[in-house]
Amino acid sequence: MAAPLAAQMGSADGSVGIKGGLSYGDVSNSGVFPGGARTRAGIAIGVAMQSGGPIGVGVEALYAQRGIVGSSGNSRELDYIDVPVYLRVGMTVPEIQPFAYLGPQISVELQCGSNGGSCPSGRDKWSYAGVIGAGVRFQRAAGMSLEARYVYGLSDLKLGTVTDSQNYQTRSFMLLLGIGF
Repeated sequence: MAAPLAAQMGSADGSVGIKGGLSYGDVSNSGVFPGGARTRAGIAIGVAMQSGGPIGVGVEALYAQRGIVGSSGNSRELDYIDVPVYLRVGMTVPEIQPFAYLGPQISVELQCGSNGGSCPSGRDKWSYAGVIGAGVRFQRAAGMSLEARYVYGLSDLKLGTVTDSQNYQTRSFMLLLGIGF
């Protein structure tokens, strides 16, 4: 019985793959940016590893774009390398394998751009977040998966504006397509 279960869940030893897709980023307290801030649409791409079985762990390294775009020159465009580590739970279904995951994430900021000048200096380049997501893996499509993820930033980005110096944390929604090997 263990062999058919392993065959239905994919590789019993886990998998390595690539992921890529769209990232829709924002920051908390974005209402204080003059001119109406809106979500920054960007990309996310990287590699993923996960253990096999119905319950396992996963770790990834993704380049992701986040931030906000303001119409009056108050954009904050943030690029990161994200490293989420999560607990993953999957279900055994013959054609598709639904899964969900939850865990912490550490990120290192690669760039902070602002069309009104540079981002404030002296800021910490490391940030922390929580991730939650769900998706499906397609059994007949050679390890392809489709997932949605929410990233809830926990670190203060220290991006205060002239009118407000409140804390700012990243928020991001991602749609990702994966291919496992």
